[in-house]
Parts: sequence; structure tokens; C-alpha cells
Amino acid sequence: MSRCVPALLLLALACLAWFGSAQPVDNMAELKKIRATLEELKAERRVMSERLEVAERELKRVRETPKVAFAASLGGNGLVKRTNGNKDLVYRDVLTNVGGAYNAETGVFTAPIRGVYYIRFTANGPTNFPMSAVLYKNNAAIQLIAHEQPSGEGSDTASNGAALLLEQGDKLKMVLWHNTQIWDNSNHHSTFSGFLLFPMVDEALTEFDAEAELKSLQASLKELQTENLGVRERLESTERELKAMRDVPKVAFAVSLGGDGLQKTTSGSKTLIYKTVLTDIGQAYNSETGVFTAPVRGVYYIRFTANAPTNFPMSAVLYKNNAAIQLIAHEQPSGEGSDTASNGAALLLEQGDTLSLQLWHNTQIWDNSNHHSTFSGFLLFPM
Repeated sequence: MSRCVPALLLLALACLAWFGSAQPVDNMAELKKIRATLEELKAERRVMSERLEVAERELKRVRETPKVAFAASLGGNGLVKRTNGNKDLVYRDVLTNVGGAYNAETGVFTAPIRGVYYIRFTANGPTNFPMSAVLYKNNAAIQLIAHEQPSGEGSDTASNGAALLLEQGDKLKMVLWHNTQIWDNSNHHSTFSGFLLFPMVDEALTEFDAEAELKSLQASLKELQTENLGVRERLESTERELKAMRDVPKVAFAVSLGGDGLQKTTSGSKTLIYKTVLTDIGQAYNSETGVFTAPVRGVYYIRFTANAPTNFPMSAVLYKNNAAIQLIAHEQPSGEGSDTASNGAALLLEQGDTLSLQLWHNTQIWDNSNHHSTFSGFLLFPM
């Protein structure tokens, strides 16, 4: 018995020595493993944060791009005529001025940022004297012109428009040339309008697929064992902003009267129903009633063209909510032949506002399957 005790003690001491030497080795290996994992997480977090910063910069650029759209008519009640030099045209009857870039006191539009703008104008006048409306940039360079020579009795309408690259601070105005005239009244025959299509920045933008990046970031977040509250809040804010952009409805329509011949009324006005639908994205146009209904509050670009023989007055009149006249295309008789007139503008519409075109009493309009007389529009941006 006395010999067994020392043997057991020696065995116990050997076991203690073995366990005592192995345990620190295992702890050190685990510490190295944890440190390596932490470094991987930190590196992944840095990559994720950098990618999120790219997304936020892109969103910031989009949010800071101003919404710019204007539409104005000369208004007044009659003729503006010039026989002693050029005259600046001041379109005082403002229909739309989102962004405040158009000055109704001077008739000047000033580009708030460098970008591409769509600019359009329509001029109307009697055909017994030359007519003009000339677009100038920075008081000098002629950009576009609508000009007609006399053609006897009657009236005529001319339009022009283009996408123009403007620098910040560039100014656009309309000028009536020497020995020409232009006419308007409260029905908006002669108009001037435009809107920002997209900004142009000096530095190249990083190409960025927002939706793909968001999915990638969300996948990365799930894999991380430790979540960063600040990154989570920024990511959620970015996701909400991009979702709001994706949820903006796509709205565009284009229709023609169709048929095969003349529509004429001598017993009151008549709503024109454009039954031939070329485009109706968003289903906001009703081909049974001829009515376009704004699905959201926003700025819409609306345009229409009318064609008819010149032996009888022609009209196409844009009404909002069956009451307020927005724009008009109207021609007086001018003998044998046919004539075409168009008008268009960027209009701020409330959700549910309706637009329709009417044929006025004692006027006519003509179309066939080739789509001479049309009505179209699209959502520029929501408000």
C-alpha cells in the first residue's frame, strides 16, 4: 500500500504537467483565430462603408439637381408689332415656373446649373404682315427662329424647339424682329417654355448600379457578426431614397384623332376624342373620353398638333378640369390648301387634374390614319 501512494502521486503530477502545458497553447491558437476574424470583419466593414459612401454621393447629386420647368404666354389682347428695330418679347402670363428660373418682368430664362434643357416656343399672327419669334442666348447668339412671310388674309402658327446645352448663368429670351409682328390673347396662342432634361457636371460620375449595390450591401451585412448602427441607419436611409425614386410612376401617352376626314362644329364646342392610341404607358389617357388624368402631382410636358383645310377656321384648345384654357392652336381661313399648328408647354398638375382638347364653335380639324392631328404628353418629374 505504501508503494502505491508514491506511484499515484507521480501519475497525478504527470497529468497536471501535461494539461498545464497544453491549455495555454490552445488559448493562444484561439486568440489568433479571433484576431484574424476581427481583422477580416474590419476590412469588410471598410469596403462596405466605401461602397455606401459612393451610393450616398450619387443620391446627394440626384437630390441636389434642381427641378426646372417653365411655360409662359405673351398674354395681353392683341398684336405686338415692330417697325423700328427689334424688341424683346416679355411673356407675362406664367403657366408654370418650377425652380423660379424664368423672370416674367424681363422675359428672360436663366439656367440655374450647367445642363441640357429642352426649349420650345410657338408664335401666332395674322398672315397680312411678316411674323417672327427669335430665340437669343446671352443677348447675342441666335439659337432658333419661327418666321413666316405674308400670305394674304388669315392667320398662321409656327413653332420651333431643341435640346440646348447651357452653362450656369446662360440667359435665353425671345425677340421680335424689325418689321414683324406676333399676336396673342388670354387663350395662350404664343408661348415660350422649357425644362431641364439632365445636368452636366465637369467631373466624371462613377457608374453605379444602385439596386445591385443595395442587394450586395444587404448580403454583406447579413454575413457580418457585428453590426454597426451608424452604417445600418445610413443604409436604410439610402434604401428609402432609392426606393422612392424607383416608385415614381412612368407616364407617357401619344394619340391621334384618327378616322378619315373632317370634324366640324357649328353648334357649340365639342370635346375631341383621340381614339387612335400610339402610346399609353401608365394608362392615364382614356381613349373613350379623350381625357388625360394626372396620376401624381408633378410637372408634365403636354403637346398637340392640329391640321385642317384653310377654307374654314381651325382650332384645338387644351382645357384643364373642363374649365381653364391652358393652350390653343387656332387658325383663321386663308384660302385654298391646308395648314398645321401646334402648341406645347410644361404644366404643373395636381393629382387627379384632367386635360382634354376641345374643338371650338365654328371651327374644324382634320385627321386620317397617318396621324396629322395628335395629342401627347409625359411626366417630367413628380412634385
